[in-house]
Amino acid sequence: MKASTFLSRITLSISFTMAVALVGFPQLLAAQTMYSTNSENAGTVKVKGTSDLQTWTMTSKEIESQGLFFLDNKNQLKSITQFSFSLKAKSLKGGLRPMDHKAHKALKASKHPDIFFQLDSAVVSLNQLNQQLIKATGSLTLKGIAHTVSLNLIAVTNPDQSLTITCSKALKFSDYLIKAPSFMGGAMQAGNDITIDFLLVYSPLTQILAEVK
Repeated sequence: MKASTFLSRITLSISFTMAVALVGFPQLLAAQTMYSTNSENAGTVKVKGTSDLQTWTMTSKEIESQGLFFLDNKNQLKSITQFSFSLKAKSLKGGLRPMDHKAHKALKASKHPDIFFQLDSAVVSLNQLNQQLIKATGSLTLKGIAHTVSLNLIAVTNPDQSLTITCSKALKFSDYLIKAPSFMGGAMQAGNDITIDFLLVYSPLTQILAEVK
């Protein structure tokens, strides 16, 4: 599924959810807001791993993400009913073109260009003032293979009404039937363990649209 199609379906689903809330629970809708990343400052996703020679990191700043968040009258996040993020596999770069090519080949990025996550459920609890812990479960798709994963997200509410969400998740290449890439003619072999770190910045969608206009 293409990321644009995936996100369009999520947007339609969110619109339907908001319409239902307007009819049945108007008092709830007032505090339930669609948030989205801004293409100019979406944040970063980093994939980190090891090899028999050194550690390595690939980074992308081309992330699309949105969610339907419920905030109370003190601007504290209370619940999430919709959440997704996606990025192009080829947007992950490590700074060396030959290594990037090998990594993209291992991910079969030409055949499966999108990496994406779709939320199934989430429980929000107070971590500390202006910071919430989100225990999220959903489907993470890499190389066209989807697995259910659990994520511990940290959400920080900012004075300008934006939200910053961070997460670190350990995975294995083999979980997604990916052969760990080798570099420099096989002299450098990546290990099976990887860590995905992300820091994403969200703003109310109405605010983003106003800035675009």
